[in-house]
Amino acid sequence: MSHFSQPPVVRYRGPMVDGHMHVRTAAETRLFAEMAAGYGVRTFLGNGDLGFIADCRRAFPGRFYGLVRLRYDLIGDGAAFGRCATDLIERAVAEEDVRGVKFWFKPAFNADTGLFWDDPRLDPVFDLMGRRRLVALVHIADPDAWWRHAYCDTARYGTKAATYRQLVNRLRRHPDVQVQAAHLGGDPEHLDHLDRLLDEHPNLWFDLSATKWMARELSRQADAARDFILRRADRLVWGSDLVVGRRPDMTFDDYATRYYVHRHLWEGRGPLPSPISDEDAEQEPVIVQGLDLPMDVLEQLYRLNAEHLYGICAAE
Repeated sequence: MSHFSQPPVVRYRGPMVDGHMHVRTAAETRLFAEMAAGYGVRTFLGNGDLGFIADCRRAFPGRFYGLVRLRYDLIGDGAAFGRCATDLIERAVAEEDVRGVKFWFKPAFNADTGLFWDDPRLDPVFDLMGRRRLVALVHIADPDAWWRHAYCDTARYGTKAATYRQLVNRLRRHPDVQVQAAHLGGDPEHLDHLDRLLDEHPNLWFDLSATKWMARELSRQADAARDFILRRADRLVWGSDLVVGRRPDMTFDDYATRYYVHRHLWEGRGPLPSPISDEDAEQEPVIVQGLDLPMDVLEQLYRLNAEHLYGICAAE
């Protein structure tokens, strides 16, 4: 039996929803689902192509809800892109009951495509999402450390602070669309910035996904992180960002170690060496500091907020 088949700490025992993960075929997703159930997670919101969503809905009835990805190959023709994107979303809602749309607008995507999240060519998509009450899940920035290596060419990638213009403009332009900004809005390093964004935009939520990033940056400022989560518990959704089939040889432990770290980070006390290698860490292993969150806050993060945001019910 794997050392990671059970959580390192179990204080919360209620239903759990993984509010941010990535699916492929049902066959590829089964190992993840088996691992998740062992950790008490029987409901998951998975983003992927519509075909993958359809496959997983049938394989995991009542447990899986999809967020559909768009294609951007027609973005050069704004009218054609708008028609294709809105047609896809309408079909996804009608056929597969999708609950949102996933947007991957990190700096590398912005630089490669010249497309930003506040581009008017996306307005028809957000108009439709507002009418259909769909959630926008967006990856908008990357770790501070990446601006010291991957994004050091700021003429191409801009600064991290500047990349938030596209998020703020979209939040203001479409206040009727609820936005889940992934990975603590891409800025767990700067909790004061996250506070300001939440104060200014009532349609903004953050998720707690990206295991290595959360463990590294929140452990580094554990007291401040705990205070932030206690203050903002009603606007945070837990998720793993696990990517099914990232490699063809994915093992049980490749999935389980992420959940193992998450359960200690939110529920545990004291230090735990992370079993996950982290190329952005100053030294390894990263020491995960348990935040020992209260039970009512854990219930909000693990279940209630996702149920409210997406209009779902967590499977028992």
